[in-house]
Amino acid sequence: MYFYGPVLSRRLGFSLGIDLFSKKTCDFSCIYCQLGKTPKKRIRRISQINWTEFKKELRNILKKNLKIDCFTLSGSGEPTLHKNLDKIISLIKKETKNKYPICVITNSSLLYKKEIRKELRKAEIIIPSLDAASFNLFKKINNPHPQIKLSKVIEGLINLRREFKGKIYLEIMLIKGLNDGLKEIEKLKKIIEKINPDKVHLNLPIRPTPEKVNLPSQNKLEKIKKIIGDKAFLVTPSLKAKQYKDSLKIKEKILEFLKRRPANLEELSICLGENSSLISKHLSMLLKEKRIRKRFHKGKLNFLIND
Repeated sequence: MYFYGPVLSRRLGFSLGIDLFSKKTCDFSCIYCQLGKTPKKRIRRISQINWTEFKKELRNILKKNLKIDCFTLSGSGEPTLHKNLDKIISLIKKETKNKYPICVITNSSLLYKKEIRKELRKAEIIIPSLDAASFNLFKKINNPHPQIKLSKVIEGLINLRREFKGKIYLEIMLIKGLNDGLKEIEKLKKIIEKINPDKVHLNLPIRPTPEKVNLPSQNKLEKIKKIIGDKAFLVTPSLKAKQYKDSLKIKEKILEFLKRRPANLEELSICLGENSSLISKHLSMLLKEKRIRKRFHKGKLNFLIND
C-alpha cells in the first residue's frame, strides 16, 4: 500500500500520505523518530515502487472523492532516497489533473546533490529539517550516516532556496537540554538567514520516540520564537509533563475504543477528548503497524481493529 490517510495536518490540511518504502529506509536514526531506530542506515538511492500498482491504487483513491488538500511524500523513511521523485510527482499531477499541491518532507541530508534538487522542483512545498547548528549536536540528535556532513546539509538547503520556486518551510525539532539552548538558537538563526525559508516550523517530539526526550518549557519556546523572528511558528502545541506522558497512551486509548466498535476520526476525537490532529497521527502509526485497518461506510472513512 503506497497511500495512507488523508491525515489532518495543522500545516497542510487534509494530507494524503505517500509511502515509497515497504520498511524504514533512512540515512538518519534520529532520537525522536516515531518509526524507531533505523535498522541499517543507507545512503544509496533505490527504486521500490511498482508503477502499475502505484497508479492503480492512486486511481482507486481518487474515485472515493475524499477530502484532500495536498499529497505528501513522507512515510517510512527519507523520500529522497527513492529514485525518480520527479516522475512520481509528475504521475500524481497527471492522474489528479494537477488539482492538488505536492509536498515533500525531507531530513535535508541529500539536498546537496544537484540531481535531487532538480527532481524536487516539480513539488509546490518542501518541508526540510535542520535540528542543529553544531556538528556534535547534529550527530547526537540525528545520528546520520557517516558520509552525511552538517556542512553539506546546510549547503544543500541554501542551494535549494536559490533554485526552488515553491514554498520552503524549514522545520526544527526542539528537544529540551539539547538544541533549545539560546546560544544554539542564535547559531541556527544565522544559518536560517542564509537559507531564507518562507517559514520556520518549530516542532516538538510529542509522538512515541526510540530514546527518552523532553520538551522545552513554554517560556523557552517563546524565547526561541522571538530570537528566530517573524517567520517562526510553533506547529505543535506545548504540553506539560503529564500531558506529554498521556499523549504516549493515545494509541492504546484508540485501540481500546476500536475493540468495541469501528469509528471515524471525528468520533474518536470527541469520545477520547483529544485533538483531531493528534488522533490522526496515531491512527497513521497504527495503520503502518497493521494493528488497525480502514473501511469506508456511507462516505466516511472508518477505522477498525485488525482481526
